[in-house]
Amino acid sequence: RAASLNGPRVADDNKKKVTLSTAWREARELIWARRGRLALGMGLMAVSRLAGLVLPATSKILIDDVVGRSRADLLWPLALAAGAATVVQAITGFALNQVLGITAQKSITEMRLAVERHVSRLPVSYFDSTKSGILISRIMTDAEGIRNIVGNGLVQLVGGIVTAFLALFVLFYLNWAMTLITIVTLMIFGSALA
Repeated sequence: RAASLNGPRVADDNKKKVTLSTAWREARELIWARRGRLALGMGLMAVSRLAGLVLPATSKILIDDVVGRSRADLLWPLALAAGAATVVQAITGFALNQVLGITAQKSITEMRLAVERHVSRLPVSYFDSTKSGILISRIMTDAEGIRNIVGNGLVQLVGGIVTAFLALFVLFYLNWAMTLITIVTLMIFGSALA
């Protein structure tokens, strides 16, 4: 982590090489250290995503039953369900931002402290050859990158993947032939773009 601050002017034996396996190991350590809050965030994200699927379901019932079959008695329950889902989604979204925001900020603070401790142990020759702005930039902004690991980034990635698979399952359930045609068309279009 902080060892990558050593510039080319510092002896190579003090410099640690950053490899993909080292980066993955450190990312796993960060995630494991915050596993409780991340698990809470995943649960809140699941509730929020499920509540987000209520509105499309209510619009289907609205068009098929209320308008198509003239069932006006379903209008109030549909409105209440859509309103409740919106409230649940807002509350879980706020809670998710609070839980993961605090986790990310704590991780960033710890990383900045570790980098600052490392920088304070560097030889004086390093400070003579490095601009103070570069040093401050590394201490303050390089630690921001872990916000995507222990903050909203990871949970949003997992949430997007789960929602996509759930939507794909629903689409296959509704009309597997149309879904398959759409997927093949998108794959052809994507490969042509690539």
